Amino acid sequence: MAKHISRNISYISGSLWLMGFGLLAAVSIIIAISLPVISPDASGIVAWAQQHRIALQAADEMLAFGALMILAAVVLLYSKLKERRPVGISIVLALCIVVTISAFHTMMALGRLVYPVNGLPIIHETTLLSASQMFAGLHWMALALAAFVIAMAIITKSRMIIITSVCAALLKIVDTYYAGGVSVPLTVASEVVLFGWSIMIASWIFRKRFESNVFPAS
Repeated sequence: MAKHISRNISYISGSLWLMGFGLLAAVSIIIAISLPVISPDASGIVAWAQQHRIALQAADEMLAFGALMILAAVVLLYSKLKERRPVGISIVLALCIVVTISAFHTMMALGRLVYPVNGLPIIHETTLLSASQMFAGLHWMALALAAFVIAMAIITKSRMIIITSVCAALLKIVDTYYAGGVSVPLTVASEVVLFGWSIMIASWIFRKRFESNVFPAS
């Protein structure tokens, strides 16, 4: 019975992990494709948000669900590994919480650009602030994800996963710092590599099944 429950947790965690990272990758690509804004003033931002309103609304919803799915997957991992890898998995959980907070900060700012919240109209006076908060949230989320990727890789103790994780984290940092205005190919490459990394971690989760003899005490 215990093994059956452990196996189910493995499948649920791995599935949530894949779906969450898939949604986050889609969000980053959707936003990158919609850029640049028409002009850096309030009227240009309003025009940009309205021109891509449906796509940005979809990105807003996917961002919330994606972050929550990843957090749920990490909480399940924490429940299974906290006794055997207490320090490592605690760091992973803390970084995942930072990623989730950044995602929700970005989601609320983006939502204010494309949704008339509680009947409040989208006005020029708030668009500059909302846009700056959205891009700041995306930047902070990218940095938190880079640290999260490295921390998660160390937990696996797999040399191949660690090497792939370093590449994924560096590419994410390069994308968020040095893409210029917006480099869609660089963003797509970054997200493809990150999703490939998430597949490797999901495979590790499915394969290990969290049997008691898999993770020796640290």
